[in-house]
Amino acid sequence: MPEPRKSADRPVRLLGFWGTPENRSLPNPADLVDAAWEESQRQWVADYLNHGQVAGSWMGASRCRLCACSNGSRDLTDGHYLWPEGLAHYVLDHGVRLPTEFLGHIERRLEALEELERDSSWWRQNAAAT
Repeated sequence: MPEPRKSADRPVRLLGFWGTPENRSLPNPADLVDAAWEESQRQWVADYLNHGQVAGSWMGASRCRLCACSNGSRDLTDGHYLWPEGLAHYVLDHGVRLPTEFLGHIERRLEALEELERDSSWWRQNAAAT
């Protein structure tokens, strides 16, 4: 049996972390706003982001860089990307467009889930055993 992949083999990619006045090496969300981005696609992306697995929790909530609302205190992941909990807010409420590569990643992941072969026999056999 192969050993589980170590995180050093393929680090998760950070997404939706923003620069500060002290550190401008990360993007500014205001530079990524696309007012023409269709709301239906923004909702689809936000739903995906909101359903990530919790990867870490922090002591205080961050604030949106565009409207200052409270924007969560956790980091979420899908095992390939890691993003702050409030990223869905930026996408849905402000039209912050994420990279095309990430949008393709979401599409491929969701298609793979839809194509899974489903087998209910295990559940039928084991539900009564509880």
